Amino acid sequence: MKHSLSSVAPDIATRLPVDVNYLTLNELEKFLCHGGPLMLGEIHFGTALRDISGAGHPHALVSMAQLNPIPLVEVWSSRVPVSRGSAGDVVYAHTDEILFGCLNYSPAAAHDIEAAVRRAYDAILSVTKKEGFPHLLRIWNYFSDITAETGGFDRYQCFCRGRFEALERHYGEFDCKLPAASAVGTQGGGLILYFIAARTPGRHRENPRQISAYHYPPQYGPKSPSFARAMLKRWGNDYSLYISGTASIVGHQSLHAGEVHLQVQETLNNLSALIEATAAEEGVGLQGLASLNRLKVYIRHPEHLEAIQAALDAVIASHVPRLYLQADICRDDLLLEIEGIAHAAI
Repeated sequence: MKHSLSSVAPDIATRLPVDVNYLTLNELEKFLCHGGPLMLGEIHFGTALRDISGAGHPHALVSMAQLNPIPLVEVWSSRVPVSRGSAGDVVYAHTDEILFGCLNYSPAAAHDIEAAVRRAYDAILSVTKKEGFPHLLRIWNYFSDITAETGGFDRYQCFCRGRFEALERHYGEFDCKLPAASAVGTQGGGLILYFIAARTPGRHRENPRQISAYHYPPQYGPKSPSFARAMLKRWGNDYSLYISGTASIVGHQSLHAGEVHLQVQETLNNLSALIEATAAEEGVGLQGLASLNRLKVYIRHPEHLEAIQAALDAVIASHVPRLYLQADICRDDLLLEIEGIAHAAI
């Protein structure tokens, strides 16, 4: 008997060429039984909920403790069966419209984070170009000791320099080619990157309340962070807005040091402004925070979970899936970071 995704779990059914769900182990096992050919990749956090060592699709185990009451797996899927392959350090899966890829470096290989990320981005950009998906839409960057100092800079600043140099080498003038991104600190492990790329470009979006990260002043390091605040992509009759990791930053400055309630509110203000500006300037039917249908929340101190949950519950519908993770943020004065995906139909 042939099963559709909707017969496995209603919230996995999608008309989008790529989608992400946060699944319990039981939900994942059902998906693998009936929708396995649609699997693009799976990302585990904290502890692997199943043996992924021999998985033929992109996969990773990220050293971030989960704060959800029931452990979840981040599962990327397609509406059609996928093809899979690897090239050098990159494992990938793709359809005719989308490519999902993953790269894992050991702690030893990522000790020099600048060199490691330069090599990683070179590998990713080479694979996406060769396979015919040259437009990066969204990328996740996870590595340990993100604010630890090395050679006069912290590891995030070294990461930014390596990423900048790789992107500049591939793209030249690259401001409007930058993907949405998150760069978050783990509790261990090496360097893990995963990404989605497309055959056709998305629309680079910035936040009216913030200076574009790639125009930050020199105080933030020798090379500014190279990412867009969001990427808007049209998929047929639908739009997806892939939102970068967003924190309590206005202009280029962190606000509300030590005040978690104020930081989460400022973060929500930034998310709202970004979505509303995209709707107005791109003519897309996004409805502010109500358009969000996936959230990933990085929290520095687990004791802040309850306050952050309450603030989100007050403005975002309870049915919107959320993955809460204990993580280090790239600035010591930031207590949380939120990323998400917003959707709109034409």
